[in-house]
Amino acid sequence: MEDITMRKIFQYIMLAVVTIVMASCTSDIEETTATTGKSNVQLVVGEFPAFGDSQTRAIGTPDPGKTSWAEGDELLLEMTSKTLGTKYAAFKYNGSSWELASGELSYKEDEVPTFPHVYYAPNYKWESGKLTLKEGKVAGTDEYIEGTAEITPNGQGITVKFAGATRNYSRLRIATMPNKQITVAFNNRYTPAGSSVSAIFPRYTLTSDEKGNAYLYGTFGQDCDFEVKYEGAPLASHTFYQAAENAKSYVLDATVISANSAEEIKSAIEQEIADGKTAIRLNLASDAGANEFNAIREAFENVKEYSTIDLTLIGCKEIPANGLNNQAGELEALKSITLPDVTKIGKNALLFCVDLEEICAPNVSAIDEYAFNRCDHLKKVTLGELTDVKGDDEHGGGIFGLEPYFTQNIDLELSENQEVMKSEFDKNSNQYIWKPTGESYFARPDYDNGIFLGYQFHSVKSWE
Repeated sequence: MEDITMRKIFQYIMLAVVTIVMASCTSDIEETTATTGKSNVQLVVGEFPAFGDSQTRAIGTPDPGKTSWAEGDELLLEMTSKTLGTKYAAFKYNGSSWELASGELSYKEDEVPTFPHVYYAPNYKWESGKLTLKEGKVAGTDEYIEGTAEITPNGQGITVKFAGATRNYSRLRIATMPNKQITVAFNNRYTPAGSSVSAIFPRYTLTSDEKGNAYLYGTFGQDCDFEVKYEGAPLASHTFYQAAENAKSYVLDATVISANSAEEIKSAIEQEIADGKTAIRLNLASDAGANEFNAIREAFENVKEYSTIDLTLIGCKEIPANGLNNQAGELEALKSITLPDVTKIGKNALLFCVDLEEICAPNVSAIDEYAFNRCDHLKKVTLGELTDVKGDDEHGGGIFGLEPYFTQNIDLELSENQEVMKSEFDKNSNQYIWKPTGESYFARPDYDNGIFLGYQFHSVKSWE
């Protein structure tokens, strides 16, 4: 039997592995050399290339993305030997050097193996000879770059190159609030990096970093459109009327103005209005109260006649009694209000907001009487799972007031967990209070007839 001499890379000999990373056309590669203790593997590592930026102005906190190797980075190699077949391996960077993390690369002494595939693809791993997503990872949320590799001329190492590789996808940086979870919903023409098939109405849940940035990597085709939301509150939307360029970084402005004091709130709104903004998004303190809401009303006085404002208030947990009461006429421009974090809306909170067309409060559970009284032009109201509603239109006024006829024009959306609400007189508060009965509202005749809290609505449905 022929005595076959084999070489097992990274196990029996010292092996020099040269990893040459893609370099941008505007910068030189800065090389470093390190030696692993486990396999005596030498690596020469250059800077990782930044995306080209398509923007002409700074939005949020700009970030070039990955520019150098970091601890935990992996390279995935596939090697084919005519004698020994195909082998797969992963190499991990420990912060100063690279080590064989899994798999094996081996070939016969006198042959030159080939490397069909070499990847930098953090979301993926080798599994049964195929790239598969790691547990908990989603395609399109990180890079997917294919390089090349070959045995060095002296046969003592492997040269891995990304210098000739190109990104066949773009990067989308979403600039928003730091350390917040957002959703990105696509309608069409989006293909995640690493895939050749367009996703069908994909929906991503992303968490922004400490700089307020969240990322997607993929192909954004012509007419690709999507929307970014926080807790159901729209933050931004965009349509790529022209297909995005490969290897380009795009940024979407989904930023939110942070303001805590009444002075900061008033100044921020006034500046947005002066800049011609019609969609104003504020991040308030969770305990924002009467002073802060007074500042909002005062700032709205500067809105030009016939202008309209879509207002989103993030962070605050409650709209206090009379918080956005429009009896004095300051809020005539308020067209819609979105309250993603609000759990309670106080008495007369939006009284006389006669031009208000939409209220979105998907997490609200408690609403006091007359909260939406004389909001005569409401068309859509989204509420959370209600458990405590004050007032009854048959006995002194419910949340929509004493003239319930206008609710017949409202499309009401409720949590899918909403229970039947029953009104009972509370002696302690001397008022009627609606409380849940334990029965699913959506299994009752009132739902079929569009009746809720004693009011007749144009339609009632659950939101997702």
